Amino acid sequence: MQVSIVGAGGVAYSYAAVLAERGHQPRIWSPSGRRGAELAAGAPLQASTALEGSFAVEVARSVEDLAEAGTVIFALPAYGYHEVMGRVVPVLRDGQTLILSGHLSFAAVYLSKLLAARGLACPIVVWNTTASTGRQTGPTSVSISMLRPKVEMAALPDRAGEAALLLCRSLFGDRFALSDDMLGVDLGNLNPIVHYGIALFNLTRMELAEDWAQQAHITPAVARFLEDLDRERLAVAEALGVRTRSIHQAYAVPGKIEIGPLAEMLRQITATRKGVNGPRSLDTRYVTEDVPYGLLTTVRLADLAQVEVPLHRAGITVFSALYGRDFAAENRILPEIDAAFASAATLRRAVTQGWEAL
Repeated sequence: MQVSIVGAGGVAYSYAAVLAERGHQPRIWSPSGRRGAELAAGAPLQASTALEGSFAVEVARSVEDLAEAGTVIFALPAYGYHEVMGRVVPVLRDGQTLILSGHLSFAAVYLSKLLAARGLACPIVVWNTTASTGRQTGPTSVSISMLRPKVEMAALPDRAGEAALLLCRSLFGDRFALSDDMLGVDLGNLNPIVHYGIALFNLTRMELAEDWAQQAHITPAVARFLEDLDRERLAVAEALGVRTRSIHQAYAVPGKIEIGPLAEMLRQITATRKGVNGPRSLDTRYVTEDVPYGLLTTVRLADLAQVEVPLHRAGITVFSALYGRDFAAENRILPEIDAAFASAATLRRAVTQGWEAL
C-alpha cells in the first residue's frame, strides 16, 4: 500500500521504516523542503534499535504528490498543524484516509473544517500517541527506541471507526484499540502531563545541555506531582462522560509492572528497561508543543466541564514566565474551532460527526 507521510523528522522516519519493513510503500514529504535529499537521491533509510534494517523510501517532490496515496499520515508537531494543513488540504482528493499521529488540541476538527470547505469526504483517524518513537541519527538513519504495544485511536466520523481500525492494523500491526470517540483519545494522551513534570523539574539540566536519564529523574516527589496532575485530567474526563485510563494503567505491564504508587512503578521500570535521555535544550516539544496544545486544551475542556484544574493552569503560567513567551496565545487551532466549544453537546457532535454537524 502506498502511504504518504507529512513530516520528515524522527517519527516520520520511524514510520517510513516500519511501513517499508511491513511491505508498504512509504513516501515522505518535508514541509520545509530541507530534509530527505539523500533519500530522494536513492540512499536507503537505515533503522536501528527496536527495528533493524535498510529500507527504500521515496521522497515527494512536491505537496501535490500527496494526492497519489490512499493514506496520508501527519507526523509532525502540533504547532505545525495549522500551517501545514493549510498547504496539504488543497491538494487532497475525495476518499483519502488522513491519520493524525499523536493527536492534540482537536486538530482533526479543524482538519474536517478545511475539508468541508472543499466538499471533500475524507475519513480522519486520530491516535493518542505515536505508533513508534524515532530519533534521527543522520540524514538517512533513525533510531527507533520503541514500537508501542498499544495505541488508542478514533475516527471522524465515528461510523468510519471499524474500517479505520483495520487500516491502521494493516499498516502498523495489531497494536491499536478503538476508542468511543476523539474526546477519549485526546484526554487519553498522557504526554502533556508527563512532559510537564519532567521538563519543569529538570529545566536547568535541559538549559545547560546536560546528559540525563529521563525516567531516573522522575523522583518520588515528581511522581506525586504527576499523580495530582492525572487526577485533574481524570476529573475532566469523568465530568464529560469520557472513559480513559489512568497514568498508573498506562505504565502497568501485566506480569511485570503491577499497578501501585507511581514512584514504585517507575522504579521497577527503570530497573528493567533501557532508559531514554531527556531533552538537552529548552527548544523541546515537551514544552513548545505540550504546553500550548496539550495543557491549554485540557484547561479549555475543564472550563466547559466546570472542573478546577489549578496545576494545569499553573503550568501554562510558569512555563510562559520561564520561556518569556505567552504559550496560551500560541495555540492556532483552538481559535479556529471555537464554535465547537459552545457546549458539551456541540463538542460531542464535532468530535463524532465533524465540522459540518455544527
